[in-house]
Amino acid sequence: MNLARFYFFLTACFLGACSEHHDHSAHAGGTHVHQPLRGGILLELGPHGSGHNLELLRNEKDELEIFILDAHAENYIRIKQPNIELSLNDRNHTLTLNAVPDSATGETVGNTSLFRSNQSIANLLPLQGKITAIQIGSKNYVQTAFSFSKNSQP
Repeated sequence: MNLARFYFFLTACFLGACSEHHDHSAHAGGTHVHQPLRGGILLELGPHGSGHNLELLRNEKDELEIFILDAHAENYIRIKQPNIELSLNDRNHTLTLNAVPDSATGETVGNTSLFRSNQSIANLLPLQGKITAIQIGSKNYVQTAFSFSKNSQP
């Protein structure tokens, strides 16, 4: 009899547990929205909940920054790429964002979640185009369309 209770308890624990660490209250009404961590614009990569997110942000120097985030836009993900290239539509222009090291977090080129343009994007806005290629862990995202005109928050 005690063994049956133990199995019942284990089953209840597994069924009641959530494998994802995010706020389920946002699911009310069937709508699930992720919020950017820094006030930028989120770009979802891959299927919802199983891919990744990018947060595109215009910083105070008018440079474009891209932060690599997990599937629910809650945690930063470090990647190995030294840069990210954007192919801009309606312009014969490629914008390169370089990996940004941060001694405070231990991030280095080849192990970072932040990429930044080395030029102002003020005269290029609105940006529309494709992210040429980005590898996050074992997943490759190629020719991902994006648009960016401003941050979501002032």
